[in-house]
Amino acid sequence: MQLKMWRPADMPIPEYPLAEGFSIRLMREGEEAMWSYSCLGEFNVTEVTEAPFQRTMGDFPKDHIYFVCNKDDHPVATASCQVKNEGEPFLHYIAVNPDYRGCKLAKPLIAQILKRHVEEGRNGCFLTTDDPRLPAIKTYLTMGYCPVLWSDDARERWEKALAALGIERVTAYMPDLTQVEDIVAAK
Repeated sequence: MQLKMWRPADMPIPEYPLAEGFSIRLMREGEEAMWSYSCLGEFNVTEVTEAPFQRTMGDFPKDHIYFVCNKDDHPVATASCQVKNEGEPFLHYIAVNPDYRGCKLAKPLIAQILKRHVEEGRNGCFLTTDDPRLPAIKTYLTMGYCPVLWSDDARERWEKALAALGIERVTAYMPDLTQVEDIVAAK
């Protein structure tokens, strides 16, 4: 089971400017292979073709998929704005092509998704991620996301993740979004 996180609705969305030469835009029709390029190495994507997009995203609306593009308008990172379970806002399928990691593209892309949710009347935002994705988890934590304890072993898994990241303590929530005792890194 994945880890779940929640970014509270009352948190302002910080501005994260993109590095020079990059821009954010919506996916265009026919860019399924470019989505795969952006996701290489993530979500079992190993080829730059339409097939990984079709397997992973299927009929997901393209007007909810964002790209960060390089100076040649070539997509190099992606994230999706998703709504689940009767209006729950989600940050979904965020990835940066390995050649562009370290270019500080994730935070501006995440901020774009958060803004889209707010523009459409949804406040706060969920995401799910995998335990080994520690750099991503650290990014989410620095952007105000907090653990949601939605499984019996969630607190223990979060304690281990925090220890691995060198983070002492974080706020935590139950699935109904009531705040609970902070999670403290495992010793």
